[in-house]
Amino acid sequence: QANKNFAPQLGIAWDPKGTGKTVIRAGIGLFYENVIWNNVLFDRPLRLKTGAFNAVTRGCSSGKPQPVPVSTSFRDSGFVTPGNPGDGTPGNPGDGPNFCGNSVSVGNVIPEILAFWQNFVLAGNPLDLKAANPNYIGNFIAAGQGSGGNIGLFGPNYKTPRSVQMNLGVQHEIRHGMVFSADYLRNIETQTLISFDLNKVGDVKNFNKAGAQQAISDTNKSFACGSGFDSASIDCAIGAGATIVDYVGNGLGTDGDVSGVGCTQDPSLGGLGHPCAFGGTNALQSQFFQLRPAGRSVYNALQMKLTQNVANPFRGVKAANFILSYSLSRFSNTGGLQATGTSADNDQDFVLQAADNNKPGRYFGPGLLDRTHQISFGGYADVPWGFRLGITSHFYSRLTSPIVAPNFGNSGEIFRTDFTGDGTVGDPLPGTKFGEFDRKINASQLNALISKYNSATGNQATPAGQTLITNGLVSLSQLQALGGVAPTIALAPQGQVDFGWLRNVDMTIAWRHTFHERFKVEPSVAFFNLLNFSNFNLPPNTLNGLLLGAGNGSINGTTRSDNESFRVGNGTGVYSLGAARQIEFGMRFVF
Repeated sequence: QANKNFAPQLGIAWDPKGTGKTVIRAGIGLFYENVIWNNVLFDRPLRLKTGAFNAVTRGCSSGKPQPVPVSTSFRDSGFVTPGNPGDGTPGNPGDGPNFCGNSVSVGNVIPEILAFWQNFVLAGNPLDLKAANPNYIGNFIAAGQGSGGNIGLFGPNYKTPRSVQMNLGVQHEIRHGMVFSADYLRNIETQTLISFDLNKVGDVKNFNKAGAQQAISDTNKSFACGSGFDSASIDCAIGAGATIVDYVGNGLGTDGDVSGVGCTQDPSLGGLGHPCAFGGTNALQSQFFQLRPAGRSVYNALQMKLTQNVANPFRGVKAANFILSYSLSRFSNTGGLQATGTSADNDQDFVLQAADNNKPGRYFGPGLLDRTHQISFGGYADVPWGFRLGITSHFYSRLTSPIVAPNFGNSGEIFRTDFTGDGTVGDPLPGTKFGEFDRKINASQLNALISKYNSATGNQATPAGQTLITNGLVSLSQLQALGGVAPTIALAPQGQVDFGWLRNVDMTIAWRHTFHERFKVEPSVAFFNLLNFSNFNLPPNTLNGLLLGAGNGSINGTTRSDNESFRVGNGTGVYSLGAARQIEFGMRFVF
């Protein structure tokens, strides 16, 4: 209840000499963050059983037709695969388009797609506030789909994100018009929302040995190697070309690796009929995501500023202003699953999926928008004949990135890039945290880290694979032959680039003339990025933290020539900070 959010603030200011030239100040306060409307939009359509929503049910998923409501006449048209029990009523579970999973070109099934769409909209999604909501969370749970892949459902113990901000500083007038200030700031934000899989699908603690045995047996049988799950049968399947993808497709991984609605579901509905080896705490359900107030961020900074305002500083200059500021800071947070390793993965105001379901702060480190050094200076001067010269400059140190194992979204990824065994994949390299590239590890040091990883972790079993080995189901050599081990990562090329500094100098020249005391005209010319500095890797177009290797814009595959694709361009034509030099002519009227 936001009305009960108590936000006290306390501040003091002290002039130790009583001259008005020096002040020592300190303050502390508790502040609350708003929840953006975007997050509420993700929650509401899941909660209501009925209503009209901007939601469309997928006709196909993982090559399988998905249950959608269609009319009886359309079911008989041949474009729909009837579901079970097939009683002819609209909304029959299992109904779906019959072209799912076929190797056909989109252009060849346009009539079928249009017919399916039109009938689906007309029959299944009328503008009716009392109509059934296809995305109601209960529908997904009844079908064994957990939260249906949606990660925006608010948990029952919602708390407003809040910050405690503290500052301690001093300000001193050096001489008339010149003031220096220095402040230490610390801001700790807690209770930011992170989406957790409460069912912990893929967690090694939920290992089901019987399900694993059945998956191995079914796979061996499909390769004509008998129906056993013994070592010889596995070797036979490997010799016949089996890979880890084949085994997880039969349930050796998670239900997300299985086409259809999951492992335990009725085979007629697309399931396997037996538990997955690494299913959820509730083996009958898929992942179930809820937003919980478990995120944390910390901002520490030493901020210094020198300002100068002076009238008639020297002959010909009527007035001048100058400011110089410097910030030494560090912004760290819990972050979320680094799906691409770019700044969007680290926006704590939006929905972030936990990078570790068991320990959300495991990878706590510098945020993707953290800059250690920020230097800015500028000012203006009124010179003879009504001219004013202005300058603004910014020099910011490098951004940062996690160093993340390459996750290609393939089946069985828990055997490749889940280094903690919690079920999330694409983990940072073992021993690292978020934001370590261009903080603890730069481009010249990256290969040493990758080499260490390759020798200790690459081509070895992850916790999921080790669980199979410990239970006597496979050997390490068999997992290696199947491709079910941690990947060996390519070294960075010679000349791998770091993130770059942001460098920018803008200058404006304006002339002001007054007519009849009340009307002023002010033509101007502005030079943005006057020195035409080349800037690279500004969000959202930045190097990728995933170690994908050459040709992927990654931190282990981008040379100076490759970095050209990350040069800051002119965009839409409206100048953005760091873009190539632009000249703007302006005219302002004041009356």
